[in-house]
Amino acid sequence: MSELNKNEQEAFHEELPPSDTVVEPTDPRPKNFFLKEALDYIEIFVFAVCFVIVLFSFAFRLCTVNGGSMENTLYGNETLIVSDLFYTPKSGDIIVFHQTGALNEPVVKRVIATEGETVQLSYTATSMKVTVTDENGTEVLTEEYIKYEGYPLYSYPQSYVVPEGHLFVMGDNRNASKDSRHPDIGFVDSRRVLGRVLLRTTPLSRFGAVE
Repeated sequence: MSELNKNEQEAFHEELPPSDTVVEPTDPRPKNFFLKEALDYIEIFVFAVCFVIVLFSFAFRLCTVNGGSMENTLYGNETLIVSDLFYTPKSGDIIVFHQTGALNEPVVKRVIATEGETVQLSYTATSMKVTVTDENGTEVLTEEYIKYEGYPLYSYPQSYVVPEGHLFVMGDNRNASKDSRHPDIGFVDSRRVLGRVLLRTTPLSRFGAVE
């Protein structure tokens, strides 16, 4: 073996680490990598919470049913999600509105008629017929959702003309509902509508859309 080759081999062996030495790989990430990643997750979480708060402040509301005037559609203590986003009330909708008369609290009822329409109520011992007249003619409402037991709590008028900018509402539990038939509520100013009921969230056994 030449002197040159012998020197090259010795230099090569000097550059290699001992056989029992473990060389740890170098972590290319900066020392503060995990801290930065944690802060990113916290920032996303805070943003999501703020988004939900803003959403429920301006687009959605949580309301709780008080009483049994909307049975069997809604029951007391059920929690509802209500929205007024791009909403215009129409007949058949279940709405929540704020009443400033004798009942100074949010109220949930069903829209029967809107401005300019005439409502005719016909009572019998076992049922009620609701007729709505508008510019297109007269319609007898098909109300499969109503609960009709006993007799009306009050002596109501039988004909109503809904004024401009107002709604005529009633509870589905017709003989146990204080609604537009009663002077404590009367016609509902459309500007006081908090929104349409979209979803029942509790109890979980009845979770789902409300119609």
